[in-house]
Amino acid sequence: MQRKVALGAREVDLYLVSVPYRYDEPNQGLGGGPAALIDTGLEKAIGKQGISIRKTLTANLDPADREEGRTAVNIGTLGASTAILVAEALADGCPALVLTGDDTAAVGVVSGVQMAKGAEARIGVVWLDAHGDFNTPETSYSGILAGMSLSIIAGLSGPNWRRAARMSAPVPTSRILLAGVRELDEKEEALIRATDVTVITAKELQAGDQFQRAIDRLVADCDAIVLHLDIDLLDPHLVPSTTTPSENGLDLEAAASALKSVLESGKLVTWTVCNVNPGGGQRGERSISSTIELIANSIGSWTIAS
Repeated sequence: MQRKVALGAREVDLYLVSVPYRYDEPNQGLGGGPAALIDTGLEKAIGKQGISIRKTLTANLDPADREEGRTAVNIGTLGASTAILVAEALADGCPALVLTGDDTAAVGVVSGVQMAKGAEARIGVVWLDAHGDFNTPETSYSGILAGMSLSIIAGLSGPNWRRAARMSAPVPTSRILLAGVRELDEKEEALIRATDVTVITAKELQAGDQFQRAIDRLVADCDAIVLHLDIDLLDPHLVPSTTTPSENGLDLEAAASALKSVLESGKLVTWTVCNVNPGGGQRGERSISSTIELIANSIGSWTIAS
Protein backbone atom coordinates (compact mmCIF):
# COMPACT_ATOMS: atom_id res chain seq x y z
CA MET A 1 0.00 0.00 0.00
CA GLN A 2 1.22 3.51 -0.76
CA ARG A 3 1.97 5.69 2.21
CA LYS A 4 1.09 9.32 1.62
CA VAL A 5 3.42 11.71 3.35
CA ALA A 6 1.86 15.07 4.16
CA LEU A 7 4.17 18.00 3.66
CA GLY A 8 2.41 19.70 6.54
CA ALA A 9 3.66 16.91 8.82
CA ARG A 10 7.21 18.13 8.13
CA GLU A 11 8.28 14.66 7.01
CA VAL A 12 9.21 16.18 3.66
CA ASP A 13 10.50 19.68 3.07
CA LEU A 14 9.91 21.97 0.14
CA TYR A 15 12.27 23.66 -2.29
CA LEU A 16 11.33 27.19 -3.30
CA VAL A 17 12.61 28.00 -6.79
CA SER A 18 12.44 31.55 -8.13
CA VAL A 19 12.59 32.45 -11.83
CA PRO A 20 12.52 36.27 -11.71
CA TYR A 21 12.19 36.91 -15.43
CA ARG A 22 9.67 38.09 -17.96
CA TYR A 23 10.78 36.14 -21.00
CA ASP A 24 14.57 36.63 -20.90
CA GLU A 25 14.61 39.95 -19.06
CA PRO A 26 15.30 39.80 -15.30
CA ASN A 27 13.29 41.58 -12.62
CA GLN A 28 11.17 43.60 -15.04
CA GLY A 29 7.38 43.75 -14.84
CA LEU A 30 6.14 40.24 -14.18
CA GLY A 31 9.75 39.28 -13.48
CA GLY A 32 9.40 41.15 -10.19
CA GLY A 33 6.55 38.91 -9.08
CA PRO A 34 8.59 36.18 -7.38
CA ALA A 35 10.56 38.66 -5.23
CA ALA A 36 7.37 40.56 -4.37
CA LEU A 37 5.70 37.37 -3.14
CA ILE A 38 8.71 36.43 -1.03
CA ASP A 39 9.24 39.94 0.34
CA THR A 40 5.56 40.22 1.28
CA GLY A 41 5.66 37.11 3.43
CA LEU A 42 5.02 34.03 1.30
CA GLU A 43 7.55 31.92 3.20
CA LYS A 44 6.01 32.89 6.53
CA ALA A 45 2.53 32.07 5.23
CA ILE A 46 3.75 28.66 4.08
CA GLY A 47 5.46 28.10 7.41
CA LYS A 48 2.18 28.70 9.23
CA GLN A 49 0.84 25.65 7.40
CA GLY A 50 3.56 23.56 9.07
CA ILE A 51 5.70 23.32 5.94
CA SER A 52 9.46 23.85 6.00
CA ILE A 53 11.41 25.28 3.08
CA ARG A 54 14.69 23.38 2.84
CA LYS A 55 16.27 25.58 0.16
CA THR A 56 15.49 28.73 -1.79
CA LEU A 57 17.12 28.77 -5.23
CA THR A 58 17.09 31.24 -8.11
CA ALA A 59 17.36 30.46 -11.82
CA ASN A 60 19.64 32.63 -13.91
CA LEU A 61 20.32 33.42 -17.54
CA ASP A 62 24.02 34.15 -17.84
CA PRO A 63 24.50 37.25 -20.03
CA ALA A 64 27.26 35.35 -21.83
CA ASP A 65 24.67 32.77 -22.93
CA ARG A 66 22.19 35.32 -24.25
CA GLU A 67 21.76 35.32 -28.03
CA GLU A 68 20.85 38.64 -29.57
CA GLY A 69 17.44 38.62 -31.25
CA ARG A 70 16.62 35.04 -30.22
CA THR A 71 14.23 35.55 -27.34
CA ALA A 72 12.66 32.09 -27.50
CA VAL A 73 16.06 30.38 -27.40
CA ASN A 74 17.11 32.61 -24.49
CA ILE A 75 13.95 31.60 -22.64
CA GLY A 76 14.91 28.00 -23.30
CA THR A 77 18.43 28.57 -21.96
CA LEU A 78 16.94 30.14 -18.84
CA GLY A 79 14.66 27.12 -18.68
CA ALA A 80 17.69 24.84 -18.57
CA SER A 81 18.83 26.70 -15.43
CA THR A 82 15.36 26.25 -13.94
CA ALA A 83 15.43 22.57 -14.89
CA ILE A 84 18.68 21.96 -13.01
CA LEU A 85 17.21 23.49 -9.84
CA VAL A 86 13.96 21.51 -10.11
CA ALA A 87 15.92 18.32 -10.70
CA GLU A 88 18.06 19.10 -7.64
CA ALA A 89 14.94 19.40 -5.50
CA LEU A 90 13.48 16.12 -6.71
CA ALA A 91 16.82 14.32 -6.33
CA ASP A 92 16.84 15.52 -2.72
CA GLY A 93 13.41 13.96 -2.20
CA CYS A 94 11.60 17.30 -2.10
CA PRO A 95 8.83 18.71 -4.28
CA ALA A 96 9.35 22.20 -5.69
CA LEU A 97 7.21 25.32 -5.52
CA VAL A 98 8.35 27.42 -8.48
CA LEU A 99 7.63 31.16 -8.64
CA THR A 100 7.99 32.56 -12.15
CA GLY A 101 7.34 35.77 -14.00
CA ASP A 102 5.34 34.36 -16.90
CA ASP A 103 4.13 31.10 -18.39
CA THR A 104 7.21 30.54 -20.55
CA ALA A 105 9.20 29.27 -17.55
CA ALA A 106 7.00 26.15 -17.40
CA VAL A 107 9.02 24.54 -20.19
CA GLY A 108 12.07 24.51 -17.92
CA VAL A 109 10.05 23.07 -15.04
CA VAL A 110 8.91 20.12 -17.17
CA SER A 111 12.49 19.67 -18.35
CA GLY A 112 13.64 19.48 -14.73
CA VAL A 113 11.12 16.77 -13.91
CA GLN A 114 12.32 14.80 -16.93
CA MET A 115 15.93 15.21 -15.75
CA ALA A 116 15.01 13.83 -12.34
CA LYS A 117 12.58 11.10 -13.38
CA GLY A 118 14.08 10.06 -16.71
CA ALA A 119 12.99 10.61 -20.30
CA GLU A 120 10.69 7.60 -20.18
CA ALA A 121 8.74 8.80 -17.14
CA ARG A 122 5.05 9.38 -17.76
CA ILE A 123 4.67 13.04 -16.86
CA GLY A 124 1.28 14.73 -16.74
CA VAL A 125 0.58 18.46 -16.86
CA VAL A 126 -2.30 20.25 -15.15
CA TRP A 127 -2.54 23.78 -16.54
CA LEU A 128 -4.86 26.13 -14.62
CA ASP A 129 -5.27 29.30 -16.65
CA ALA A 130 -7.88 31.64 -18.08
CA HIS A 131 -6.21 31.13 -21.45
CA GLY A 132 -5.09 28.10 -23.41
CA ASP A 133 -1.44 29.07 -24.01
CA PHE A 134 -1.66 26.55 -26.85
CA ASN A 135 -0.94 28.81 -29.78
CA THR A 136 1.80 28.21 -32.30
CA PRO A 137 3.45 30.80 -34.55
CA GLU A 138 0.94 29.73 -37.20
CA THR A 139 -2.20 30.11 -35.05
CA SER A 140 -1.27 33.11 -32.91
CA TYR A 141 -2.80 36.49 -33.72
CA SER A 142 -0.43 38.36 -31.40
CA GLY A 143 2.80 36.39 -31.52
CA ILE A 144 2.98 36.50 -27.71
CA LEU A 145 5.40 33.77 -26.61
CA ALA A 146 3.70 33.19 -23.26
CA GLY A 147 0.61 32.18 -25.23
CA MET A 148 2.56 29.33 -26.83
CA SER A 149 4.04 27.75 -23.71
CA LEU A 150 1.78 24.71 -23.49
CA SER A 151 2.09 23.93 -27.20
CA ILE A 152 5.87 23.98 -26.76
CA ILE A 153 5.57 21.42 -23.94
CA ALA A 154 3.30 19.32 -26.16
CA GLY A 155 5.83 19.37 -28.98
CA LEU A 156 3.62 21.19 -31.48
CA SER A 157 6.00 24.14 -31.90
CA GLY A 158 9.32 25.54 -30.69
CA PRO A 159 11.87 22.74 -31.17
CA ASN A 160 14.78 25.13 -30.63
CA TRP A 161 13.16 26.41 -27.43
CA ARG A 162 12.71 22.85 -26.11
CA ARG A 163 16.24 21.92 -27.10
CA ALA A 164 17.71 24.93 -25.31
CA ALA A 165 15.67 24.02 -22.21
CA ARG A 166 17.01 20.44 -22.42
CA MET A 167 13.57 18.90 -22.64
CA SER A 168 14.13 15.27 -23.56
CA ALA A 169 10.67 14.62 -25.01
CA PRO A 170 7.34 16.42 -25.49
CA VAL A 171 4.47 15.59 -23.15
CA PRO A 172 1.75 13.62 -25.01
CA THR A 173 -1.44 15.64 -25.26
CA SER A 174 -3.37 12.76 -23.69
CA ARG A 175 -1.55 13.64 -20.46
CA ILE A 176 -2.37 17.35 -20.52
CA LEU A 177 -5.33 18.81 -18.61
CA LEU A 178 -6.23 22.44 -19.33
CA ALA A 179 -8.73 23.83 -16.82
CA GLY A 180 -10.29 27.13 -15.83
CA VAL A 181 -10.10 28.39 -19.38
CA ARG A 182 -12.33 31.30 -20.38
CA GLU A 183 -10.65 32.67 -23.51
CA LEU A 184 -9.31 30.77 -26.51
CA ASP A 185 -8.31 32.18 -29.88
CA GLU A 186 -10.31 30.66 -32.73
CA LYS A 187 -7.38 28.88 -34.38
CA GLU A 188 -5.94 27.92 -31.00
CA GLU A 189 -9.20 26.25 -30.00
CA ALA A 190 -9.34 24.34 -33.28
CA LEU A 191 -5.80 23.09 -32.66
CA ILE A 192 -6.60 22.00 -29.10
CA ARG A 193 -9.73 20.17 -30.23
CA ALA A 194 -7.61 18.28 -32.78
CA THR A 195 -5.47 16.87 -29.96
CA ASP A 196 -6.14 14.69 -26.92
CA VAL A 197 -5.86 17.59 -24.45
CA THR A 198 -8.66 17.52 -21.86
CA VAL A 199 -10.30 20.94 -21.62
CA ILE A 200 -12.45 22.05 -18.69
CA THR A 201 -13.85 25.56 -18.74
CA ALA A 202 -14.00 27.81 -15.71
CA LYS A 203 -17.73 27.24 -15.47
CA GLU A 204 -17.30 23.46 -15.62
CA LEU A 205 -14.49 23.63 -13.09
CA GLN A 206 -16.81 25.23 -10.56
CA ALA A 207 -20.00 23.38 -11.43
CA GLY A 208 -19.33 19.75 -10.62
CA ASP A 209 -16.91 16.86 -10.29
CA GLN A 210 -15.70 16.83 -13.89
CA PHE A 211 -12.31 18.22 -12.86
CA GLN A 212 -11.83 15.62 -10.12
CA ARG A 213 -12.64 12.82 -12.56
CA ALA A 214 -10.08 14.22 -15.00
CA ILE A 215 -7.46 14.37 -12.24
CA ASP A 216 -8.21 10.78 -11.27
CA ARG A 217 -7.69 9.65 -14.88
CA LEU A 218 -4.42 11.59 -15.11
CA VAL A 219 -3.13 10.15 -11.85
CA ALA A 220 -3.81 6.62 -13.11
CA ASP A 221 -1.86 7.31 -16.32
CA CYS A 222 1.15 9.19 -14.90
CA ASP A 223 4.24 8.67 -12.78
CA ALA A 224 4.50 12.38 -11.88
CA ILE A 225 2.34 15.47 -12.30
CA VAL A 226 3.38 19.05 -12.94
CA LEU A 227 0.91 21.75 -11.83
CA HIS A 228 0.98 25.16 -13.50
CA LEU A 229 -1.08 28.03 -12.10
CA ASP A 230 -1.45 31.29 -13.97
CA ILE A 231 -2.94 33.64 -11.42
CA ASP A 232 -5.35 35.02 -14.02
CA LEU A 233 -7.38 31.91 -13.17
CA LEU A 234 -8.80 34.19 -10.48
CA ASP A 235 -11.41 36.84 -11.13
CA PRO A 236 -9.84 40.22 -11.99
CA HIS A 237 -11.12 41.89 -8.82
CA LEU A 238 -8.78 39.58 -6.89
CA VAL A 239 -5.77 40.15 -9.15
CA PRO A 240 -6.43 43.63 -10.58
CA SER A 241 -2.86 44.18 -11.77
CA THR A 242 -2.70 41.08 -13.95
CA THR A 243 -1.59 41.74 -17.50
CA THR A 244 -4.10 39.23 -18.89
CA PRO A 245 -7.39 39.87 -17.07
CA SER A 246 -10.37 37.70 -17.96
CA GLU A 247 -13.84 38.23 -16.54
CA ASN A 248 -15.85 35.57 -14.69
CA GLY A 249 -12.84 34.00 -13.03
CA LEU A 250 -12.71 31.84 -9.93
CA ASP A 251 -12.94 33.15 -6.39
CA LEU A 252 -10.34 32.11 -3.82
CA GLU A 253 -12.44 29.28 -2.42
CA ALA A 254 -13.14 27.69 -5.80
CA ALA A 255 -9.53 28.06 -6.88
CA ALA A 256 -8.27 26.49 -3.65
CA SER A 257 -10.68 23.59 -4.10
CA ALA A 258 -9.32 22.94 -7.60
CA LEU A 259 -5.73 23.17 -6.40
CA LYS A 260 -6.37 20.76 -3.55
CA SER A 261 -7.67 18.16 -6.00
CA VAL A 262 -4.23 18.16 -7.61
CA LEU A 263 -2.21 18.62 -4.42
CA GLU A 264 -3.87 15.60 -2.81
CA SER A 265 -3.25 13.35 -5.81
CA GLY A 266 -0.03 11.84 -4.43
CA LYS A 267 1.69 12.36 -7.81
CA LEU A 268 2.40 16.11 -7.75
CA VAL A 269 6.12 16.95 -7.81
CA THR A 270 6.15 20.62 -8.84
CA TRP A 271 3.76 23.56 -8.56
CA THR A 272 4.46 26.66 -10.63
CA VAL A 273 2.81 30.02 -9.90
CA CYS A 274 3.12 32.78 -12.50
CA ASN A 275 1.77 36.07 -13.84
CA VAL A 276 1.82 38.02 -10.57
CA ASN A 277 2.30 41.65 -11.55
CA PRO A 278 3.58 43.61 -8.53
CA GLY A 279 3.13 46.98 -10.22
CA GLY A 280 0.20 49.37 -10.13
CA GLY A 281 0.33 50.42 -6.48
CA GLN A 282 -2.66 49.12 -4.56
CA ARG A 283 -3.71 46.96 -7.49
CA GLY A 284 -0.37 45.14 -7.36
CA GLU A 285 -0.61 44.82 -3.59
CA ARG A 286 -4.04 43.26 -3.94
CA SER A 287 -2.77 40.75 -6.51
CA ILE A 288 0.14 39.76 -4.28
CA SER A 289 -2.13 39.41 -1.26
CA SER A 290 -4.61 37.23 -3.16
CA THR A 291 -1.84 35.00 -4.49
CA ILE A 292 -0.27 34.46 -1.07
CA GLU A 293 -3.68 33.74 0.45
CA LEU A 294 -4.46 31.20 -2.27
CA ILE A 295 -1.13 29.41 -1.86
CA ALA A 296 -1.41 29.39 1.94
CA ASN A 297 -4.97 28.07 1.85
CA SER A 298 -4.01 25.22 -0.48
CA ILE A 299 -0.46 24.09 0.11
CA GLY A 300 -1.17 22.18 3.32
CA SER A 301 -3.01 19.60 1.18
CA TRP A 302 0.15 18.69 -0.76
CA THR A 303 0.88 15.01 -0.28
CA ILE A 304 3.35 12.70 -1.94
CA ALA A 305 3.34 8.94 -2.25
CA SER A 306 6.33 7.01 -1.02
